[in-house]
Amino acid sequence: MICLIQVSLFDLVSEVVHNLAYSIVNKKVRIDIAIDKKILLDTDVNRLKVVINNLLSNAYKYHQFDKHDPYIRIAANEKGQTIIMTIEDNGQGIAPEHHVRIFEMFYRASESSDGSGLGLYIVKETLDKLNGSISVTSKGGGTEFIVTLPSKL
Repeated sequence: MICLIQVSLFDLVSEVVHNLAYSIVNKKVRIDIAIDKKILLDTDVNRLKVVINNLLSNAYKYHQFDKHDPYIRIAANEKGQTIIMTIEDNGQGIAPEHHVRIFEMFYRASESSDGSGLGLYIVKETLDKLNGSISVTSKGGGTEFIVTLPSKL
């Protein structure tokens, strides 16, 4: 069952970032939130929190903290009835040959990963329920996930 609530995307992202900050120990990364506080959407808040939490957790987990100015940037803009949110980092990146499979259940793009391979699968499945979508671009030193959501379900 979907429970729709109108929410400020900025407030929702800020809450997830704040909650994550306490679970990540001794990791210094700059987090930039570039979201207009006027962007509102009618959505299932709990499901959207799962999406944002998983994407930000991965950005922390696969970051290179010895880099100069490690960052995670969350941005969003509205185009008509669509919200496009990007989560970008300058971490280790994801090799292009993995892009087509990273949203599959149990798939892990890194041999050194201690994850279950479920995080991005859950993100994709959750976004499907929210009538949204996700795509990825990654270069040698960083990754960008692009999440598209309707402003009203």
